[in-house]
Amino acid sequence: MNVISSLLLVFILLVVLILGRSSFFVLSGLFMNILLFFLLIFCLHLGLSVYLAALAYILLNSLITLGYVNGWNEKTKAAFYSLILFSFIVSLIFIPFIQKISISGFSSQELEELAAFNLNVPVSFTQLSVSVILIGVSGALIDGSMSIASSTAEIFHQRYQKLDVKMLFKSSMSVVRSILNSTVNTLLFAFISTGLALIFWYQDLDIPWYEMMNSQAFVFEFAVVILSSISVAFILPFTSIITCYYLLKKSS
Repeated sequence: MNVISSLLLVFILLVVLILGRSSFFVLSGLFMNILLFFLLIFCLHLGLSVYLAALAYILLNSLITLGYVNGWNEKTKAAFYSLILFSFIVSLIFIPFIQKISISGFSSQELEELAAFNLNVPVSFTQLSVSVILIGVSGALIDGSMSIASSTAEIFHQRYQKLDVKMLFKSSMSVVRSILNSTVNTLLFAFISTGLALIFWYQDLDIPWYEMMNSQAFVFEFAVVILSSISVAFILPFTSIITCYYLLKKSS
């Protein structure tokens, strides 16, 4: 048994021990998302529009993560509606912005290593880079929207008789402030962990730090973190508003 198989077995055992019966939905949802990723690659291989394939992937991934794994209830409905609406707004803003900053394609250092390969592939690297960033951002959005929707729903059910929209939103925003800092730090740590290898690689190539900071590869990784942080900062209160109105309207 190799290392990956051992770690996978440990992960499955921990999920089963902690979650019990619901572990089936968590594990099956995880493998469904993995299959969905391979389906995305297959669709790109068939020549499907990159943006269309990426948006379909985000939608299906959201349905699996929110609806299938967590159950289709008022919390997941509010999180899903918030996510879809906000993702549509984000796409309208981020797609032209990412195209404007021109961070798609390979860096000059990467091209040296890929010189032996044929780069004439029928896929737009600009669209692919935008889609990669959108998919990366969607992961943080799913996590943030579900956290706020769940906490807001719990506040609502515990204090149902005493709450109006303003009071519920105020209580929900206190949770938003607590979650936002930790979520942004998580994204920052993810960037540090993935960026260390890139930094060491640039050091081995004797590239000055100012050139590294302006390199295409570094800016791309940093852009994912910044755009994800901006998106999370907006979707948390956005989800709070949607969830408050959804719960109160449903109960009326």
